[in-house]
Amino acid sequence: MGQKVTDQVAEMRSLPAGIDQRSPARHPDWLGPDDLALKIEEIREATNWEIPIQLKLGAARVYDDVRMAAKCGPDSIYIDGMEGSTGAGPHIATEDTGVPGIAAIRQARRAIDELGLRGKISLVYAGGIRNGGDVAKALALGADAIAIGHSVMMALNCNKEIPESDFEAEIGVPAGRCYHCHTGRCPVGVATQDPELRKRLDPDEAAERVYNFLHTLTLEAQMLARACGKTDIHSLEPEDLAALTMEASAMAQVPLAGTDHTVGVANYHKLG
Repeated sequence: MGQKVTDQVAEMRSLPAGIDQRSPARHPDWLGPDDLALKIEEIREATNWEIPIQLKLGAARVYDDVRMAAKCGPDSIYIDGMEGSTGAGPHIATEDTGVPGIAAIRQARRAIDELGLRGKISLVYAGGIRNGGDVAKALALGADAIAIGHSVMMALNCNKEIPESDFEAEIGVPAGRCYHCHTGRCPVGVATQDPELRKRLDPDEAAERVYNFLHTLTLEAQMLARACGKTDIHSLEPEDLAALTMEASAMAQVPLAGTDHTVGVANYHKLG
């Protein structure tokens, strides 16, 4: 919204100050994978091949989308699972669209591997990563790395009542139910360009909270790797997992706990 396009933002993004801006869902420079491949080449030439290029995909038709994306020659492919969240999108989109991460990672991994591009294109997963267990599972299912959004925002103070804030009075909802990032009226000074609201966020204290969160998350993931007998979290693999429900078994393609049966895969453990 125009009220968020301050003089500072306008200068950084070459926009007119105070004017509403719209981001179209479709980029006019490409309509398919062939156009996208040309755009990637154009960007590589413009950056002298020094800047890694990442393609970010919402988890939908994961296998086909990742195959097409991989053929365009990016350095990494970022998959955003349905567990991811946003403070500016409609609830119906957050709650009822997308594919769960455990299914998306497996399909994306298979697509990259079948093209012979393992080790050449990194697979990054994001969506609902809250603790070291989520990290360990994502890596075991085939992700090369994970990305974190909302949980780090929470560490910054997102959705948390602080002495300077009053969510009920300023936003109209209690802390924890905000979802007003797009308004620029963030009561804790995280998602805003308002100079007075921004004063409510102490960057040094916030950085320490984020560090503590990431450090703890790393230790938790390492602990789970050791529990599986691994010396490196990147040595985690699907065989370290067991599904507790038939749905999880089918999506993650791992056997039900206590059995050698993987739902939806006939003789899965007898192939070859």
